[in-house]
Amino acid sequence: MKWLLIGLGALATLILTIFVAGSLRPASHTASVTAELPVSPDSVWRIISDVEAQPRWLPLVSEVKRLPDDAGRPSYLENFDGFEATTVITESSRPTRLVKEILPTGPFYGSWTWELSPSGTGTRLVITERGTVDNAFFRGMMVFQDYQKSLRDYVAALERRIRT
Repeated sequence: MKWLLIGLGALATLILTIFVAGSLRPASHTASVTAELPVSPDSVWRIISDVEAQPRWLPLVSEVKRLPDDAGRPSYLENFDGFEATTVITESSRPTRLVKEILPTGPFYGSWTWELSPSGTGTRLVITERGTVDNAFFRGMMVFQDYQKSLRDYVAALERRIRT
């Protein structure tokens, strides 16, 4: 019985510590990465704007389902390794700018912005994530999270896709 109480106390302390750590973190963040790609902006645009094809080349996304438009904007249900999110293309200016918003229906929401510009014979790509996690416990779970990791993983997958 003593060990059970000690275990429960340790678990309660851990949960409280995570919650306090999350309470001390800001709810919103911004992260950005830049990549130089060896193909034209139009070639990059064709890949990044084809949301439904992402599961074939982007390990972060396991499934995409097209939903009815949201106020005339393309809308999707995306599965990010077990976490589903509704996304909407809020801006699409071929081939220079794409903005996809994750609607606030889950533990996090925000947007990704892709900005493309010619660079030599290729493309300079800047991806910016603006994210919000309202729940302090989830923010606490993200204390050691590198906000740029998903962006870097995306760029690595995009580079592999370009090479194929």
